[in-house]
Amino acid sequence: MLIDEKTRKLLDVDRVLAELHTTTPYGLKYKNSMKPYTPKDKKILENELERIEKIKELIQAQKPVFLEIKSTMKQIKDIRRSIERTVQGGVLTTVELFELKNLNSAMNLISNSQKKLQWKIPEKYIIKELKWVDKLLDPDKSGLMTFYIYDSYSKELAETRKQKQKLEQQFEANRKNLIKEIEQQANVSIRITGEITVSRSNAEQIEKLKKNEKLQVSSETYMNTTFKIKPDEAMLKLTEQIETLKNQELLEEGKVLEKLSLELAAKSNEIISNMEALGEFDLLIAKAYLAIAQNAVKPIIRPISQEGILYTIINGRNPVVEAELRKKSKEYMPITIKLNQNAAVITGANMGGKTVSLKMAGLLAAMVHYGLLVPADYMEMPLFDFIFLSAGDQQSVDQGLSTFGAEMQGIKNILCKEQSSGLILIDELARGTNPQEGYAISYAIIDYLIKKQHLTIITTHFDKLVREGVKHLQVNGLRNIDTDLINSPELISQHMDYTLIEIEGNAEVPRDALKISKMMGIPKEIIEKAEEIMGR
Repeated sequence: MLIDEKTRKLLDVDRVLAELHTTTPYGLKYKNSMKPYTPKDKKILENELERIEKIKELIQAQKPVFLEIKSTMKQIKDIRRSIERTVQGGVLTTVELFELKNLNSAMNLISNSQKKLQWKIPEKYIIKELKWVDKLLDPDKSGLMTFYIYDSYSKELAETRKQKQKLEQQFEANRKNLIKEIEQQANVSIRITGEITVSRSNAEQIEKLKKNEKLQVSSETYMNTTFKIKPDEAMLKLTEQIETLKNQELLEEGKVLEKLSLELAAKSNEIISNMEALGEFDLLIAKAYLAIAQNAVKPIIRPISQEGILYTIINGRNPVVEAELRKKSKEYMPITIKLNQNAAVITGANMGGKTVSLKMAGLLAAMVHYGLLVPADYMEMPLFDFIFLSAGDQQSVDQGLSTFGAEMQGIKNILCKEQSSGLILIDELARGTNPQEGYAISYAIIDYLIKKQHLTIITTHFDKLVREGVKHLQVNGLRNIDTDLINSPELISQHMDYTLIEIEGNAEVPRDALKISKMMGIPKEIIEKAEEIMGR
């Protein structure tokens, strides 16, 4: 597994993927089945990233065409089950054929829109015009979006309907003549439905109509009595003949539906291929729109060399954190990380943004593996066999492990991956034990990892963990700020400089904790005592 569930959750991978807004049910299917690319998929991933970048450019250059495509996509329903049923020998209903007709029409529109794009579209995204479906479901070339079992589907059906229509017209003529005859005879006005309603207060009229052999009571209430005409023998015979023809019509319609379903089943692969192309194209467009929203760029994929792992992010942004800050009308400070060694240590005081930088590095790497452009000015990295994040504050209740025990359990599992190359991110390594042992364990783990083909980034408060082969990055923090001018805790984050600067040698971890404590309003006596102890 490239990214385990805990790492996936800690990095907010799912929150990023949730911002991929596909339009069709077919695009949603492909989105839900997204899996991270692995090192062996390097060429496939590079092609995908190039296509996203191309679509991103096209959206900006040909916006009206994409508005057409998105508008048409919104009309599309998922009818995969209907097509699958034809393959299994099922017979489609008129409603299902209507839905297929509409889907094919929408696909034709998208196909025409694709032809307007200034791009040689790869085969997997091309939606084809299936003219045979048009001909099959609209044999009379009516151009209507409705579906009807046309007479042209069957000579027998056409003849049956013709006979039925003739008898229905004859029945209707007889019915009108009978209505006219009763109206003249009884001196009443009968509705076009063949009914007449009389108030119960007119008892004489009711009795008179009850004696009329050509009328019968259809309903009675406490207020009214309703009569309807009684069909004569000729009308009854016509009714019987019409019902016989209706049954014949239903049988013929069933044969037509069966024939249509068989023809669709024979070429179902073409319809399914179009659905798949539509889903792939929809997801590609969603990735491009996400890239535009995040002002993202195409990352460069580098191989892992003997000299070390090259990993660079210029002005990278964590899109989840950036979105949260935007809601609060706050600005995100981009972070730059340049690594050309297998291990790096990030130091800095609490509230300095070490964890945010660490998670940004992991999230952007995960986004690359999922085939997304990244929110940065520039990024280059290799593909990893796995990405692992240890946050150091997760207890394992199920196994009865402490915070430190759970951390070591996770790290042990990663250290056992001898034949792979991973991105290992550890936040505050060994924070859950006493400082002396924590430092020793941290030093030993880093010493072990720099000899492996992993890229390891560790945030820490421990001094002197840096040695040859380990890059030292430090949060600029409050080093250039006059903390006496900050008199409110809310102002700390506004003045905090989250920039990572490269430190030469094994510099001590900055002592911003006392500065922050002072700004948070901790009594002066405590601050002075702490300074005295540190100065000993």
